[in-house]
Order: sequence, then structure tokens, then C-alpha cells
Amino acid sequence: MTDALGEPDNLIPTNKDRQVNKGSIEGVSDALKKDMQELGIDGIEDLDELEEKNMVSYNESGLVPPDDAGTFEKPILIPSRLDKRVVGYVDPTTHAVFWFTIRNDDSTYYLQDLGLFFKMMYIDDPEFRASIH
Repeated sequence: MTDALGEPDNLIPTNKDRQVNKGSIEGVSDALKKDMQELGIDGIEDLDELEEKNMVSYNESGLVPPDDAGTFEKPILIPSRLDKRVVGYVDPTTHAVFWFTIRNDDSTYYLQDLGLFFKMMYIDDPEFRASIH
């Protein structure tokens, strides 16, 4: 039996499914530009826009990584303007929510529950850091 919405497709959106505003990434290294593009972020202004719309929602919203991310060679990148960030994930078996802290220490973090690697994508923004103190 189906409801008015029909059958679920059980698909998780990927970068190909997302629509993003085209912008530019100025004043950052080529490596950071590449990392941001892989996350579907075309410019630092995209981060600002997300934060301005709803800071709580931005901080709690899910991150959908590129299809081929999560390996040691290509970890899932977690953007942050601070030196550390708390990241949550849902265990695929129990559906329980777990949290870990990722730091700007150039380490790659492995989550055995998910079988995926994560790394912080630090965004150096002195103005933002000054505004939170």
C-alpha cells in the first residue's frame, strides 16, 4: 500500500543531484578550492549564505559527500572556520546518533562504524574568529 507521496526511492542525493549557485573562490589555495568544489561549495560566500539563512540549521544540517569520498586517499572533508568541530553521524545498523570531534591537526579520522575516513577542511577566516569572542 502506498500513500499520497508514492513509494520511497531510497536514494541519497549526491553532488550530481544538487543545484548550487555558481560563484568564485578567491584568496584561497588551489588545494582548498578543489576541496570546496568537491563539497559543492563554489565560494566562501556560499558558506556565509548558509550561515545567514539559519545558523542552527546550517550547523545541524547533513553533509552529503561526493560519491567517491570516504577513502584514506580521499577522505570526507568537513569544513570549519574553527580549530575543531563536533560532527554527528547516524549508525547505519542501529540508527543511533553518535558524535566525534574533528580537529585542524592534519589528521585523517577513521570511523569503524561507517568504514569511512574524515578530515577537517580548515577555512582560515580571522574576521569570523574575532567575531565569536
